[in-house]
Amino acid sequence: MRVDFYVGIDVGAISVKVALLASGSTSNPDGSEPGRIASEPEFHNPLRQIQTPGAVPPVSVAAPKRTRGRPLEAVREALEEVLGALPADSALRVAITGSGGKLVAQALGAPVFNEFQACARAVDRLMPQARTVFEMGGECSRYLRLLPDPGSRRLGIVDYSSNGDCAAGTGAFLDQQAARLQYAVEDIATIVAGAERAAQIAGRCSVFAKSDMIHAQQKGFKPPEVLRGLCNAVATNFKSAVVKGRPVEPPVAFVGGVAANSAVVAALRETLALGENELCVPEAPESYGAIGAAVLAMESRNCPSRRPSEWLEALQTALRGDGSAFAATRPLNLDRVKLLRDQVRPYRFPEDQTAVDAYLGLDIGSVGTKLVLIDSRGDVIYSIFTRTEGRPVEVVTRCLRELEEAVGWGVRVRGVGSTGSGRELIGELVGADSINDEITCHKTGATFVGDRLLGKRPDTIFEIGGQDSKFISLQPEGGDSRETIVVDFTMNEACAAGTGSFLEERATELGVSIKDEFSRLALSSQAPIRLGERCTVFMERDVNTCMQRGAQRADIIAGLAYSIVYNYINRVVRGRPIGDCIFFQGGTAYNDAVAAAFSIVCDKEIIVPPHNAVLGAIGAALLAKEKIARTGASTRFRGYDLEQVEYSLREFTCKGCGNLCSIQEFNVAGEKTYWGDKCSERYRKQVKTDRIPIIPDLIARRLELLNADDAGDPPHPRGSIGIPLAMYTWDWLPLWRRFFRDCGFQVIVSSETNRQTVRQGLDSVVAEPCFPIIVAHGHIAELISRKVDYLWIPNLITVPGRDSHLENYVCPWGSTLPFIIRHNPAFRGWADRILFPLLSLQRGTDVLRGDMVRVAAKLGVPAKTARRAFEAAWAAQQRFLSAYQEAGRAALQRLIDTRESGMVLVGRPYNSHDAGVSLAIARKLREQYGVNLLPVDALPLAGIDVTDVNDNMYWAYGRRILAAAKLVREHPNLHIIYVTNFKCGPDSFVKAFIRKASGKPFLTLQFDGHSNDAGMLTRCEAYLDSKGILRWWRTQQTKSIHELLPAAQSISPKCPTPVRG
Repeated sequence: MRVDFYVGIDVGAISVKVALLASGSTSNPDGSEPGRIASEPEFHNPLRQIQTPGAVPPVSVAAPKRTRGRPLEAVREALEEVLGALPADSALRVAITGSGGKLVAQALGAPVFNEFQACARAVDRLMPQARTVFEMGGECSRYLRLLPDPGSRRLGIVDYSSNGDCAAGTGAFLDQQAARLQYAVEDIATIVAGAERAAQIAGRCSVFAKSDMIHAQQKGFKPPEVLRGLCNAVATNFKSAVVKGRPVEPPVAFVGGVAANSAVVAALRETLALGENELCVPEAPESYGAIGAAVLAMESRNCPSRRPSEWLEALQTALRGDGSAFAATRPLNLDRVKLLRDQVRPYRFPEDQTAVDAYLGLDIGSVGTKLVLIDSRGDVIYSIFTRTEGRPVEVVTRCLRELEEAVGWGVRVRGVGSTGSGRELIGELVGADSINDEITCHKTGATFVGDRLLGKRPDTIFEIGGQDSKFISLQPEGGDSRETIVVDFTMNEACAAGTGSFLEERATELGVSIKDEFSRLALSSQAPIRLGERCTVFMERDVNTCMQRGAQRADIIAGLAYSIVYNYINRVVRGRPIGDCIFFQGGTAYNDAVAAAFSIVCDKEIIVPPHNAVLGAIGAALLAKEKIARTGASTRFRGYDLEQVEYSLREFTCKGCGNLCSIQEFNVAGEKTYWGDKCSERYRKQVKTDRIPIIPDLIARRLELLNADDAGDPPHPRGSIGIPLAMYTWDWLPLWRRFFRDCGFQVIVSSETNRQTVRQGLDSVVAEPCFPIIVAHGHIAELISRKVDYLWIPNLITVPGRDSHLENYVCPWGSTLPFIIRHNPAFRGWADRILFPLLSLQRGTDVLRGDMVRVAAKLGVPAKTARRAFEAAWAAQQRFLSAYQEAGRAALQRLIDTRESGMVLVGRPYNSHDAGVSLAIARKLREQYGVNLLPVDALPLAGIDVTDVNDNMYWAYGRRILAAAKLVREHPNLHIIYVTNFKCGPDSFVKAFIRKASGKPFLTLQFDGHSNDAGMLTRCEAYLDSKGILRWWRTQQTKSIHELLPAAQSISPKCPTPVRG
């Protein structure tokens, strides 16, 4: 059958685009003219023809149609317009693409192609000179790198990337932020043209961007300047989250709906340093997916040819069977929710009007500021919960004034504690006696409530605030100790979809009060709609779509309660074990519907404690009370009036990474503290501790020994061999380096892991392996750039071990690394220059010697020379191990003799010893907290049997880790910090046996390339505090509270304590 037209349909999340490609033949079999579009004077042609290069047949596009959650109806509406412009007897082929294309393809019986493929075909057709493609659509952003095939000259995809499930850097993100400023997205380009400067806006998340926009306007930025900052944020996020360091070779074709916004085009050119002729926006950029689908319809042999009426009938048939029912889930209920808020009463002062000894706790977060006054029993006298507004000093000043006016007449402030991200800054200003991390404070507040009201302590804390969500896992110390230990902690990083702001925004859009009405409506729903877990920008559109389709508001609201829970479980908890005594804290815990959703999703009882929004501040006050009671010290509190405190303020932008945080530097009596750093510990005030480690720095000693046998290059090298400082090189570098050096080669070891290493690794991996494997790719890329002749990446299977009945396997990713590298397109051309012998070190020295001699023979090295080199190399390896083990034995004995506490750092060497992988956590623990660190591979573990813990532990490193855990059990002053990475399969198995082996709770630190050191150090602080290492005053003798806190007048600087009434 003849074909007159090829139709491409791009079914996106927001809109449907249709393109029409005319047949390229000169005549049809029946003699009619091909590609004839109706042109009667009275007919309105909905198609716009765009210019095509050379002899390419004409291409026409239709105006996009909004899907509004009904893609089939949107496609029908678009097709009726387009096909109505064609002769009734035309023959058409149709192909589909887009995120919603599968449903439409099934309805039409047409083939569906992925969006990357469609976009590449359109660019090949209309912009064949392009080598890079940037696509920004409503919910998807993509990067493509194209190169012509040597044979066909057709452009093919050699690399690609997309934004995943985050909307930052998409049209929906831009649309939503513009609407918040009450501007239409179409007007942004005109408005931004008059902006003289740009505000700093986070491109990471819609909710964070909203806060930044509010703060920018408070600082005096005009709306056009905020919009310009918004466009810059979109460009910055596209560069960091989509391009991710990949090469940008001009010419660049910028397509997708956002390409019509000249302000974003200008921001992209500036961000990626591209000239006007290097980044080009083609005609009809929003329709490139549809155009590509039309090209694929022409090229594919699987596209049926039908009349326009037949295509429309197929669609109509599908629509008749398309029900309007929404996918629903279980109704919410409070059957397994325990609300403790009714168990507390308003505070009553003594009838004799005597002043009450009080302790002030301040929790200064990025969004919320909480202040609490408690008495000596821990009862809450007065609490405040307000927004930080990006101005913590002003807000705290206002809150202290409120405290004084409300209850200052009846209290004596005896101690002050601060916590939260602004704890150092506000702590210095108010004169805090105790400054603690927020994990410790939330744990302290929660355990206090549990002891008092339930007689039991929580083992899990879900904490959801305005923009932060935290998960805290707790375990009892055991033995005679009643201490509860923080064993794991995590929080959201660059997504607010599991936070209170997410719910608040959706409630505002629906015209519902978040405080009471939201929960009432959600609990009344009998069919909560399944909304899934989505970015807040995408969720806004999903909610609007449901409303347009006639969904009941109560069902949507109940679905939102479920949605925040699924976001929290999947994005924050991420597979971590959840206990049986769960406290739900933070401001969002006031929403009973969310508590109900947690109870159903987790299938566990959820406990909502009283004062759930300010428990962190309560914990800070309790810790200050404990310190004052133990030490007998007087409070440092400066009084309620912060205007009497002299300080200076300097504001600047940190350019350490793409977040461009706006930093405020406060100088209080020569002490500098900072506010506004979102992503690192660069501006974090180091914890002041008098602790000094009593054992040598074994991490530094190991690195020194690892490089001790480097004799330099041979006088006349045969060539060069590169050894990546990754994976098992951290154990076997002395052997490899000395062997190849004595065989006559220059040995080049890659640099220690740094940001460039990680970036190169991310750019070159083709799958999603664990972080150490990504880092190994980066080290290999560095060695290739240094023009080595060969790469040494052995296929290591086993390592030496003492258990003859078990193999000593290493991780499969590490074993197969050479094969992954040889088939990686980024390392094309290196397959024959990679040395990858199969090595099973468990088989003994003689076998290894033979394997290495055979490797040398392939490089032209005589067998005698190779055998001599191996003996020298093996001796170098044994010197390294012997010296390191001796240092470890001495350090352990020192801790045993002195009974000083020590932390055993367990993990694989490429996690715990590579400072670039572990964010130098070992060095920071030692230098900032005075921790005595014992790396697992420095411990004398020979003879420790682990078969009673696991009799089939065939992982070599797993057996070592379990042996170390059993050693820790024997010494009360030793504790465990487990350093791992998020995707480590063996470690996820081994960790389950640590508590059984050691008898103690332990801290897990998971690194994945996205972690920040501030978050990791906060976890460490909480763990060290739990173990009594930071709270040194606990060793002080406890005195009577009456002896410590004698009666005194109010310390308010304004007035003495009045007699009530």
